[in-house]
Amino acid sequence: MKKKSEKTNLSGLNFISIGGCSEIGMNLYAYVMNDQWILVDMGMGFDNNLGRELLVPSPDTLIKNKSKIKALFITHSHEDHIGAIPYIWSMVGCPIYARPFALEMIKDRLQQFGIEKDVPLIKASVGTTISVGDFDVEYIPVAHSTPESSALAIKTSEGVIIHTGDWRLDDNPVLGSKTDEKRFEEYGDSGILALVCDSTNVFREDRFGSEKQVRENLIKIVGKHTKNRILITCFASNLARLESCYIAAKENGRQMVVAGRSIKRIEKIAKLSGYLSSVPAFLDERKANSLDPARTLVVCTGSQGEPTSALAKIAEGSHKSVSLLKDDIVIFSSRVIPGNEKSVLDVQNSLTSKNVKLIMDVDSDIHASGHPSKAELVHLYNLTKPQILVPIHGETVQLHKHAEIGNEHGIKDVIIPHDGCVLKLSKDNPKIIDTVPCGVLAVDGSKLIPIDGIVYKQRKTLSSSGVVSACVSYNRGSIKLLDMQCVGIFENSEQLDADDIKKDISSEIKLSLENIFKGKGNAKDIKSSVEKIIRTAFIDARGKKPVVFVHVITV
Repeated sequence: MKKKSEKTNLSGLNFISIGGCSEIGMNLYAYVMNDQWILVDMGMGFDNNLGRELLVPSPDTLIKNKSKIKALFITHSHEDHIGAIPYIWSMVGCPIYARPFALEMIKDRLQQFGIEKDVPLIKASVGTTISVGDFDVEYIPVAHSTPESSALAIKTSEGVIIHTGDWRLDDNPVLGSKTDEKRFEEYGDSGILALVCDSTNVFREDRFGSEKQVRENLIKIVGKHTKNRILITCFASNLARLESCYIAAKENGRQMVVAGRSIKRIEKIAKLSGYLSSVPAFLDERKANSLDPARTLVVCTGSQGEPTSALAKIAEGSHKSVSLLKDDIVIFSSRVIPGNEKSVLDVQNSLTSKNVKLIMDVDSDIHASGHPSKAELVHLYNLTKPQILVPIHGETVQLHKHAEIGNEHGIKDVIIPHDGCVLKLSKDNPKIIDTVPCGVLAVDGSKLIPIDGIVYKQRKTLSSSGVVSACVSYNRGSIKLLDMQCVGIFENSEQLDADDIKKDISSEIKLSLENIFKGKGNAKDIKSSVEKIIRTAFIDARGKKPVVFVHVITV
């Protein structure tokens, strides 16, 4: 494979993954036809390490090709597909096409950043073709865990690409559309060049149950526990699940309270878009502790163990409105996204230690994934009959497993992409032909910072070794340690140890350095020598090499 190229003048039909291949999240893909670009999705990832808040794909390649980018097409409203728009859209500046619910979600997020009037948002409809440059794009309805999710049929002179977005097969989705298998089959009969397809659930053999089954099971479980307060955590964007929680509460004589800002945000947007019309306004979390526990159902954010979520705060006893009661029941109506296992387990351990009973999807069918299993993937292959399979939306291990399934079922060309690769989509010899710069930026306060840059390298060092800050004076050959402060090294009970090390360092500075410099030293050399003495002292005394800052005052 070639080295990363600054040249992006591409002929023919090409696919580029900017983000979404080698990780779950940060979905951002480009299709290039005769050097005209369209983008599909602009999502974010999640991280809470070292002060990072969110992750977004680096837009370097997009910035270099800004004038060539004709449009951004959004497949659905989940944050891993739209969440990066407020952060990096301004560096691209193209029109955004999306179906109405996703448009409302994007508008709401843009309003939070005060840029909603700057972004050209265009409503896309099922059954119509959007012509942009050398591309014709059609939205095809698919079942997923948020309304109005769509695959894209991208038509070019080289052939048709089906970009699935997130999808599954569900004959009873409760809210939203079924996957339009007939339309996929029609495209398959007329000929599909490439299927660019979701890889999230490739390790699951059989189909998940339907959302209707989940609803029925939640009603039964809530009805079974008549004396306990029940909390349910799920993805806030799953409107069908929120509606199912309400119905489970109503049919069992309970009132539904919601805890978590994102659920309230989703409720507002859903009703604005015509969803949840038969559901009354959710009760505010401040009512939770005043209601009869046996007649209350609390739906809360935090199914992925997010440290600032409602459930995490409830578990640790810091939530302002909802306090745990003995014998509460918490239902996890969700699956754990890869990478979140430890965070979820921490919350579950905290809940269990407080005598809370947990019910999870391994115990009952209380979650239906929005992504296809192996059986569903094979069914889609049979409908679409693609020449080329490009697995996306997954970690490396998932992409390779998806490729294995495609090979087993006779797809002619299976190509595994990675972020930054340029894939030539041609009938004769499809292959990876180049790579372009790609990377990850972290949302850190109000800034975007490279995840592999110096800031996070320094923070990692600071977090693992501690910090020593020292001030020394230099006056005609005399060098004295005036002050030394340590952070992240000593416990409060170890003050005597800290004082002893400080005395040793002070003595070593005086004995060693005054003889070395003899009145001829400069601040730079003295600073370097003092830093070495301090590091050596802490390695000998504590077995750690802290970050050392020394300030020299020349008198």
